[in-house]
Amino acid sequence: MELRHLRYFVTVAEELHFGRAAKRLNMSQPPLSRQIQELEEELGFQLFIREYHRVELTGAGQVYLDQIKRVLDQLDFARQDAIAVARGWKGRLRIGYGVHLPEGYLPRVVAAFSAERNVDIDILEAPSPRVLQMLHEKAVDVAFVMAPFDRTGLVVRELMREPLMIVVAAGHRLATAPLSDLAQLAEEDFVVCRRYEEPGFRELVEGLCREAGFTPRVSQSVERKQTALDLVAEGLGVSIIPWSSATPSDRVRYRPFPNPTPYLSSAVAWREDAHAETIASLVEVAEREAQRRQTANINVAGYVR
Repeated sequence: MELRHLRYFVTVAEELHFGRAAKRLNMSQPPLSRQIQELEEELGFQLFIREYHRVELTGAGQVYLDQIKRVLDQLDFARQDAIAVARGWKGRLRIGYGVHLPEGYLPRVVAAFSAERNVDIDILEAPSPRVLQMLHEKAVDVAFVMAPFDRTGLVVRELMREPLMIVVAAGHRLATAPLSDLAQLAEEDFVVCRRYEEPGFRELVEGLCREAGFTPRVSQSVERKQTALDLVAEGLGVSIIPWSSATPSDRVRYRPFPNPTPYLSSAVAWREDAHAETIASLVEVAEREAQRRQTANINVAGYVR
């Protein structure tokens, strides 16, 4: 028995006329009649009562029709669901999210992605090294992390490059004085936000300071970015943050790094062996949002000095 035989049977049962059914099926009547006869022989019971100019379902035929319609409907639903998953429109996606990434970035990506697709999203937030470990362990399907990292077994797309900035109090000696060398911060206390304390970011900042000939002296470590900025504003230290974390304030000054400007890079990654249809759809949205952020006309000249 083939699926087409069942569709032939349903069409004849709906029309109760072999000629009209054959026309609907774009075939001639004799082959259709033979297919129905073969189906009846295979089933072992009669589906139709055939009389002159009249066709009726038998009792068994009516029961069989009701069940077969449910089967065919379910097959159609299964096909549509499979197509939706194959095209990245439906399914489940587990996202690992490195906590250093720009605030508001992932929510915008997920919102835009979900507006176009019926995909359930699970978000796991952790430092980038842990997110990458979860990716390799198949605990997440896709990872938004800080670059660079070991790309073995992964497909990687670069997303953003953010310049780092130095934050000092508005009344600090370096608020207006030329900042030509990072070594000018050697005697300063540093305020850090734990959001940016993951190993990759910390190593980046410490490496920059070592190149300038000193080790940063951390005096305060807090959970929230705003708390860190408030402490800096009160003169309790200086801080180094990504460009996206700079917010306008009369109490602090954001100073660009002495040349060359260091950058914090982010990327999205997934396993080479992953089923990438849904992932590809998410990455497309992520790249679009990253590009929007990179090229947005944001007026920072008034508070980056």
